[in-house]
Amino acid sequence: MDLYSQRIAILDDEEIFSFSVEHYLNKAGFSNVKRFETSGEFYYHLNKGFVPDVLLLDHFLNDEIGLDILEKLNETHPDMKVVYLSAQKTAAIAVRALKLGAFAYQEKSVTDIKEIIELIKSDKRVEFLADTP
Repeated sequence: MDLYSQRIAILDDEEIFSFSVEHYLNKAGFSNVKRFETSGEFYYHLNKGFVPDVLLLDHFLNDEIGLDILEKLNETHPDMKVVYLSAQKTAAIAVRALKLGAFAYQEKSVTDIKEIIELIKSDKRVEFLADTP
């Protein structure tokens, strides 16, 4: 599959952020990007056959916590590449996301869109090796 034809989903309830990320992804050449504001909307499309290759998943959503979604997806779609995003500067969230199977963790900021694009392109999963609770 061509890197730029990957199905990319953005699950984030902050409309301005998700529009900005979608815009920059399209500008970078990614042609199959969908935004979702709620987990319910995301699950609906997932059940209807839109299974993204990459999911950009926010930590705090209006209807669910991203870690709960990540845990479910790890069971049902373990091959989905999840880049976990959070504006919270808490190492515990990053650690938990990586332990639950996230491909990578990225601080949520439009100014970091280049890093997000590089993570989408990357084949190297972030490994978390420390043994912490």
